[in-house]
Amino acid sequence: MKTVTSISLSVMMVFMSASMNAQGLLNVAFRPSSSVPLRDLGTTNLKKGGGFEATVSYQFTRGFSVYGGWGWNIFSPEEDQTTFDHFEETGYRFGIQRIQPLSKESKLNFLLSVGGVLNHIESENDEGDIIDDTGHGIGWEGDLGISIPLSDRWQIVPGVRYHWLSRELATDGVSESVDLNYIFIGVSVSWTLVQQ
Repeated sequence: MKTVTSISLSVMMVFMSASMNAQGLLNVAFRPSSSVPLRDLGTTNLKKGGGFEATVSYQFTRGFSVYGGWGWNIFSPEEDQTTFDHFEETGYRFGIQRIQPLSKESKLNFLLSVGGVLNHIESENDEGDIIDDTGHGIGWEGDLGISIPLSDRWQIVPGVRYHWLSRELATDGVSESVDLNYIFIGVSVSWTLVQQ
């Protein structure tokens, strides 16, 4: 875990230093969200969940950005469980984003992102003790959004994302392969730190 954190911080620092030298666009965004599961997590039916994420993006050329960040989501089972209370998914996200104005005259931008996640799933009891941890693994995501400027530096970005992660999780002493597939709906608040 320390290695993953160190690598992630190093990559973010490289992007930040490159952006300072190139005077490109560097944005920081925070997005709370609601998450709608598309299937059961193994044999467990899930309720709607929620969470948040923080992301840094760097526009390296006109119309394209790279991004990296960290996120947290929580899901509860529909049925009462004896051994666990909820699932938490945490980890890192990274990828590339296409930025396209809706028209020549419009200040609105259409955003299309595709990337990966390096996440893990934990089952926890109602006191927050970890019952099982899948360990980090690679998944993927695809995101659509509209950037609405509030000022020269502030934007809000409503968006929707498809998210997929497959891991091995032990529930009630039985290990099973689980797929965490959900639609992530949220509104980002984005701040431009460095402008061209």
